[in-house]
Amino acid sequence: MILHLGGDFFVRTKKILMILDYEEAVANKDTSLFLQGLEMEALTDQPKAIVVTDGKKAYLSPISPRTLLRRADAGGDAPFAGTGLKRQEKEGSS
Repeated sequence: MILHLGGDFFVRTKKILMILDYEEAVANKDTSLFLQGLEMEALTDQPKAIVVTDGKKAYLSPISPRTLLRRADAGGDAPFAGTGLKRQEKEGSS
């Protein structure tokens, strides 16, 4: 499956290692250190998510991490099928 990250940019879901909330990631010391070792590509000047792929590359996306996870999970493609996002929503709605 292919996931739209914003603008005209798409990435294969099987290449995605993680999707992070931008503000939380840059505020966390350990995560910031990890991200410094990656090649970053900004798809926007107001990022909401960081999408880390294999090959030491990360993309700054204008789309929220929750929306990206939902889209990836909706495709039923590993590694995101059953990520816990749906589980958390079900627990919160009861």
